[in-house]
Order: sequence, then structure tokens, then C-alpha cells
Amino acid sequence: MICKECGAKIENLTRICPHCGGRALVDDELETWSFLADTAARKRHEMPATIAPNEPTAPPADTAEQLAELERLRDYFVKYSNLYQVVDDLRSIECGVSHPSFPFWLLVGGLAAALVYFPLSPFLPHFVWTYYFVLWAAVSAIGYLRAGRRYEHRAAEYAMLRRQAENDLHVMYNHCEGCFLPLEWTPPPRINRMIAALRTGEVRSVQDYIGMDAPMRAARSA
Repeated sequence: MICKECGAKIENLTRICPHCGGRALVDDELETWSFLADTAARKRHEMPATIAPNEPTAPPADTAEQLAELERLRDYFVKYSNLYQVVDDLRSIECGVSHPSFPFWLLVGGLAAALVYFPLSPFLPHFVWTYYFVLWAAVSAIGYLRAGRRYEHRAAEYAMLRRQAENDLHVMYNHCEGCFLPLEWTPPPRINRMIAALRTGEVRSVQDYIGMDAPMRAARSA
């Protein structure tokens, strides 16, 4: 048997891989699974480890100092504006990758089988309807399995690209000295709005601004 998670060969009769703890594949499953997601499995094994962002430092107590530090942080993070956009784009693309529809492939299989069957039907025996349904099932199954394999491959590829981009973003964030903003608050447009709110007196501190926005974000996600 072969483990579907780590790819290790397992000699004993077991469905649990002793190497990684994942479910193993019995021999008659191997060909089907390889047809479905062998490239996706390789992508998952190539997935880099997550780099965690650092915890924010304590913000300055004085409003003027906070403004000065916010301008410094903005000048630092604005150099990496494209990186934020790349991460957002990859997340959107990853969410847009949809699993193939089996009813769709049933329809495609039926139409394809009809295009083959009806021109040949005058030359075939009377029981050829059996062949039609067999052809329909074969085309539908093969098309659906191949589409599933492509879906698994794309999903794994985009997940790996997103992880790499997020890691680059976290490394960039971790290299910023004295950053008192959480990572999600570091995009330059958000810092600019924060600076404007402090200058106009809408809020007295960075903590007030972040706290003011938290209920609105919770309401949007509800």
C-alpha cells in the first residue's frame, strides 16, 4: 500500500500510515487516486511552513508621537503595497476555483455519446443501446475525474502560491522595527485613514481607532 498523504510505501496490512498517520491506499485504490490528485499531493508536500507574524509592540502614549510613528510605518509599508495586492488577488482566485459539477459532466457525456452512437447505430446490432449507456457512463466518469484532477491541481497550486505570498508579507512585517500596528492594519490606505482621524480629532489614539472599527468589522462578517 501507499500513503496518500506522504507517499511512503507501507509493507504491513494497515490503513493508517506509520510515517505520518494519514490514511493509506490499498492497491486497488492507487490507480484511481493517482488519476485524481497525484499532482495535487505533490503540491501539498511542497507547501512551505507558515511564518507567523510578530506580536505588535506597545504604541506610544502621546498622540503626536503616534502620528510621527504612523507616518514612519506608512513610509515603510508603502514600499510593499504590491505585496498586499498579490496576497488579496491570490485569495480571491483561490476562492473562485470551483469543484467540477457531476450533473454537468453527465450532460456532456450524454451528448458526446449521442454524437458517436447515432451516426453508427445503423451499422450496429439491435442491443446497441447497452453500448450507448456504457459510452455515456465512461465519458461522464472520465471527464468528471479529469476535471476533478485539474481542480485539485489548481487548488493546491494557488494554495501554495498564497502561502508563499503570505510568508513574504509576514517576513516584511517582522522586519519592521517598533511596529505597534497589527498586520491587518498595515496596508498604507488604512494607515492614511488612521492618520487623518487622529489629526482631525475624530479619535484620540490608535487604540481608539482600532476599537472603533472592530464592531463594524464584526457586523460585516456576521
